[in-house]
Amino acid sequence: MTRPSLQEIVTGLRALPSLPTVVMELLQTMGRDDVDIHRLARGISHDQALAARTLRVANSPFYGMQGRIDTIAEAVTVLGFVNVRSLVTTAGIAMAWPASGAAGFDPRMFWRHSLGAASCAAALAPLAGLRPDPLFLAGLLHDIGRLVLVVTHPDAYAEILLQRAQTDCLLLDAERVVLGFDHTQIGSELCRHWRIPAPIAAAVERHHQVNPYAPKLPADMTDVVHVADVLAHALDLAGDPDALVPPPDGAALQRLNLDEHALRLVLEQAERHFNSLASISG
Repeated sequence: MTRPSLQEIVTGLRALPSLPTVVMELLQTMGRDDVDIHRLARGISHDQALAARTLRVANSPFYGMQGRIDTIAEAVTVLGFVNVRSLVTTAGIAMAWPASGAAGFDPRMFWRHSLGAASCAAALAPLAGLRPDPLFLAGLLHDIGRLVLVVTHPDAYAEILLQRAQTDCLLLDAERVVLGFDHTQIGSELCRHWRIPAPIAAAVERHHQVNPYAPKLPADMTDVVHVADVLAHALDLAGDPDALVPPPDGAALQRLNLDEHALRLVLEQAERHFNSLASISG
């Protein structure tokens, strides 16, 4: 098997399926206040499959609505634009990918872990004094580079899975052995291709390489996504029997001030949020 170079994979990003136009527009609104909410709600409504998945989750017990939400406009009014944006972008990103061709890859487990990390990141955000919605998206996308490999180079990904099985190592280490690079570099390039805000792309790229020094500095998005990934693995939200829990970085934990009480609250909130989202990818 010819192993792809990072440049080959980056060049091939242009051939990947495009996100729905309204999802691309929603991604551009991260961190902006000048948003035409009503126009975007109309755009979401025109995509029936996207709207249906969004409304299914909006009516889940997590949001505790007394009555049924039947339209996107109503969802925006009741849940708020930020919540609806997270639901729509999650559904749009999950719907954009073709079926996997890599032997041994389980798309359901992949999306369950991604949604778990996103839920953990949103729950951790207040500990860092950061907004939950960009961190939810960063958590959702933190492993998206693996999905790029699955779709574009399934044979290479199958070899990575074999390397992990033979050596009982982290999937990250198997990627580096087989390819000479890992999914974080691919994921950050896809974020730039989709014009996702730079801080989110940076957190995707660095979530396995947080700053190991200066524990008294304020926590940043990378710290949150790193810890969210660890927690999602520890909770085994993906149900992957072969996955190992990556070791958490002590400095990141210290910067987040994640004591036992805070951790319990984060895990409770993250699991409730995850359970409401588990059906959105399919």
